Amino acid sequence: MTAEPTDEPTDEVVPTARPAIDLWPLFAPRSIAVIGASPRSSMAQTIRDNLVVMGSATRCHFVNPKYAEAWGQPCFPDVASLPEVPDLVIIATNPLRATVLTEEAARAGARAVIIPGGGVVEGGEAAARMQRDVRDIALRHGLALLGPNCMGMVDFTTNSAAYIGQVSPWLPRGGVAGIAQSGSVTDAFIHSGTRIGFSRIVGSGAEVVLDVCDYMAHSLDDPETHAIILFVEGFKRPERFLALADRALELGKPILAVKVGRSAQAQEAAVAHSGSLAGEDRVTDAALAAAGVIRCNDLDELLEAAELHAGCRRLGRSAGRGRTGVVTVSTGEASLVADLAAETGLDLPPVPEAARAAILADLPTMGYVGNPIDPWGAADESVCYPAVFRGFADSGAYDVLAIVHDFPYRSLPREVDVASTVTRALLDATRDRPDLLPVYVSLTSGEPTPEIQAMLDAAGGVPLLRGTREASIAIARRAWWERRRAERLERGPARPTWPALAAGRTPVGRDDVTNGTATPQGEAPAHAPTHARRALPERESLELLRAAGLAVVEAWVAVDPEGAVAVAAAFGAGPVVLKLDAVGLAHKSDVGAVRLGLVGSAAVRAAAADLLQLGRGRDLDVRGLLVEPMARPGLELIVGATRDPLFGPTVMVGLGGVFTEVLDDVAIRLAPLDRADALAMLDDLRGRVLLDGARGRPSVDRGAVADLVVALARLAWERPDIIEVDLNPVIAGADGALAVDALVVLAGDRDG
Repeated sequence: MTAEPTDEPTDEVVPTARPAIDLWPLFAPRSIAVIGASPRSSMAQTIRDNLVVMGSATRCHFVNPKYAEAWGQPCFPDVASLPEVPDLVIIATNPLRATVLTEEAARAGARAVIIPGGGVVEGGEAAARMQRDVRDIALRHGLALLGPNCMGMVDFTTNSAAYIGQVSPWLPRGGVAGIAQSGSVTDAFIHSGTRIGFSRIVGSGAEVVLDVCDYMAHSLDDPETHAIILFVEGFKRPERFLALADRALELGKPILAVKVGRSAQAQEAAVAHSGSLAGEDRVTDAALAAAGVIRCNDLDELLEAAELHAGCRRLGRSAGRGRTGVVTVSTGEASLVADLAAETGLDLPPVPEAARAAILADLPTMGYVGNPIDPWGAADESVCYPAVFRGFADSGAYDVLAIVHDFPYRSLPREVDVASTVTRALLDATRDRPDLLPVYVSLTSGEPTPEIQAMLDAAGGVPLLRGTREASIAIARRAWWERRRAERLERGPARPTWPALAAGRTPVGRDDVTNGTATPQGEAPAHAPTHARRALPERESLELLRAAGLAVVEAWVAVDPEGAVAVAAAFGAGPVVLKLDAVGLAHKSDVGAVRLGLVGSAAVRAAAADLLQLGRGRDLDVRGLLVEPMARPGLELIVGATRDPLFGPTVMVGLGGVFTEVLDDVAIRLAPLDRADALAMLDDLRGRVLLDGARGRPSVDRGAVADLVVALARLAWERPDIIEVDLNPVIAGADGALAVDALVVLAGDRDG
C-alpha cells in the first residue's frame, strides 16, 4: 500500500519502491523551460536572471500559450514547440495544474521537473490528488521531480540555478551542500552572506518523489562537497538517511542538521516506563548521534558549526580532542566563557604548571594564570598577548587556541589596532604548529571589522565564529565528530548485524548508494507503528527474556497463600518477594501490589492473603501470585526497549526504581548495538558516579549491565512483534546484574 503524499515533510515512512532516478538533469541541465512565463509575474525573469548571475551556459526558454513574449524573449505555446527538448521543466504556474503539465513535460522528453511556490498546502483534497498524480507520472517516466512547494535549487559546481528567489552574486562558492525542507530556510541559506561557501543549495519541499536522502547521496558522491548542512522537518526514509549518514562519516564529510519538532507530539500511550521515557525526540537524538550527525538547535548554531568545519578544511587542521585554550580581553568575558563551557561541554583544561611559570616569567604582574585567561593590563597588548598565546601553544595541553574579542563592526582606529594586535598574536603562535587549530570568536553575533577578516583570510582562512555560545558549541561538537569518525573507522559501521537478521528485515547498506542517482525506496520497515498491543503476564515476560539470554529473576506462580508458602520454601531459607499477578496490572508498585523481604511461612502467608484481598478490593482479574527469591542489595537501574515508528527498536538504560521518571537519567541507542556501545551508554548517565561506588557502596559490574543491554537489543531487533520491554528495576552489584521485574508488550489485540 502506497503512503499518501502530504503537503509538507512529515515523519511518515514512504514504503513504495521506485526505480533509480538520474539527478544530473536536475542539477546540470543543458536547457530549462519555464512554464507559465508571463509579463504579470516576475518568476520566469528571476529564474533567467539567476542563470546570468551564476554565469551559466544553461539555455532558458519560456512557455505560455497566452503570450507571444515575456520579459524580452519569446514564449512558446507548449513544451513540445520548443526548439529543443529541455532537460528541466519548471512549472511556474498554479500548482494544481501540475498534473497535466508534468505529463506534458514527460511526453516531450524532459528528464527533470520542479514544482515550486506555495499554494499546495491550502489546496485540500485537490492538492493531495495532484501530489499523488505527479508522483505516479514521475515514477512512470523516471523524472527527477523536485517539490512541490519548494524554492528550487542552485548548484555552484555546475553554475546552474533553477530558483524562484533572487540569488546573490556575492554568495561564495565552496564545499558545503545546503538542503532544507523549508522554503524560507532555503532562502536563508541563499542569503547567509559571505560566510559559508556552498557547492549547492536545495529546497526539497513536499518531497513527493525525491527527498533529502537523494540530495544527500548526490552530494556525497560529489568530490567538491565536503560537508552537508540540513534543515529537516521529517524523515521519509529514516533507514536510508542513517545509511547515508554512516557513509558520510566514513568519507569524512560532516553532516550538520537542525531537526525541528522537539516539542512533544501526539504518541500512543505507553504501557511501559521506557516507552514514555524514549520519547520521539530523544530517539531522534540517539539516531543522529549514532550515525555521527551533529545536531544543532537553530540556524545560528548550524552556520557557526559549518564555518568551523570549513575552516578546519581550509587550514588542513583538526580540533583533536577539543582541548581548548581561551584568551580574552576582559575578566568578565573569561568568566562568561567558563560558564558557557560548563553548559556546552567545551573542554577547558587548566594551564600546566610549566606553562604558567613561563607566562609569569614574561608577565610578572599577572595576578592569575588560568584558562580562560585575561592578560589585559599585565603589559602592553603587544607584549602580554604574544606571551600568553606562546605559553599556551608551547604547553602541549591544547588542541584549539581561541581569542574571544568584543568588537563592533564599525570600529574606531584604536579598537582596530587592539584587535589586530591580539589577532596577530594568535596567528603567530599557531602558524608553525599544525597540531593547533586557531579560532577567532566574536563575543557577539555581529560582523567583524574588515581588517580582522582580511588578516584571518590571509592566514589561510582561520575560522571566525560569531557568538560565544555558538562558538563553544561548534568547537565541542567538532571534537565530538572527530572522535566519532575515528571510532567509525576503527570499529566499522555504526549498526552491527547478526545472522538472525537473515530471517527478518535487513538494514539499508552502502550497496544501494549509487553514483549520481536516487535509489529505490525499500519496503515498509518491520517497525512500522501499530496501535494494537498486549502486555504479557510477568512470568511469561521473564521466560521470554530468559530464553533470549537475559539475566532475570526466577519466578513461580501460586494461586493461594498456601501455594505461596510452598514455593517460598522451595527457594530455601532466604527472603522472598510476592507480587500480585492480575490482568492489566503493568506496574505493580504503583498500587502497592508488591511485598519485599518476606522470611518464614507466616510472613509469606499473611502477605499473600493481603495481596489477594487487594486484588479483590480493586476488582482486578487476578491470576494469582508471583513468588521470587529476594535479590541481593545493589544499585537499581532501568533497562528497556521500545519500537520507534521511524527508527525501529531502541534500547535504554538509566537510574531505575520507583523514581525513574523523577530522575529522568537515561541513555538511549538504536538497536542493534555491541558491548562497547552499551558501556558507552553507562558513561552517558549523569549519575554514572553511582556505578563506581559512592558513600561506601561497592562498584557495579558494568560488563554485566552491558551484556544485559546488548541481549535486549538483540531481542528487540530480531522480534518485530515486541513493542516495548521494561526491566525495572535491574539490581546491579559487584558480581552481576539481575532484572527482578519485567514487562514485555507485544503487537496484538488482547491483554495477556
